[in-house]
Amino acid sequence: MKEQPESIGPERLERKSRVWWMLAFVVGMSLLYLVAIGPNGAIALPGEGKNHPAVGHPLRELHLAPLTGDSKLETLESLAGDVVLVNFWGTWCPPCLLEFPHLADLRTKLIERPGFQLLFVSCGPGDDRDVEELKWETQRFLNDKQFAIPTYYDPEFTTRVALAELTESFDMSYPTTVLVDGQGIVRGVWEGYAPGIEKNMEALVLEVLE
Repeated sequence: MKEQPESIGPERLERKSRVWWMLAFVVGMSLLYLVAIGPNGAIALPGEGKNHPAVGHPLRELHLAPLTGDSKLETLESLAGDVVLVNFWGTWCPPCLLEFPHLADLRTKLIERPGFQLLFVSCGPGDDRDVEELKWETQRFLNDKQFAIPTYYDPEFTTRVALAELTESFDMSYPTTVLVDGQGIVRGVWEGYAPGIEKNMEALVLEVLE
């Protein structure tokens, strides 16, 4: 389940009211958890996966530049015909670091599937203009964790802006993972990290591939 922001009541809140509030919170979150569990044991909250408002719309633009490893320039044209899972993450983002190993495992698991790619897009905490610093931080993380995975960056937020335009929202959450089919249509979006969410991603990738 996704972490929820901590709520703090008024300083003079009576103990009895505090207990009832906490009880209601726990019960409510428990019910939400039960509703959210998908058929593969992964969490599929409203607004995620197939239910995201961007699903079904063509991604107007995708432009990812090489950052580390043997990555190369990728665009909608170069990826045409492939099912592509794009993960926007950052070395400064704790949920991203929790999710990264699971997606790395998913990449290893599906890398031999024809017509599938998983692209990791490293994002800085600011405007990403210092590409050399972004590259250094990304490579340091990969070396420390021994991940031999190519990474990309998103110049001028081009791809992220195109995705945000589909939902008329420019609040980017990290991590965000987007599934695009061979025709450039968005088939799934996952914002944030939840344990087991990679199972939901894998199931949808396999569905789109088939």
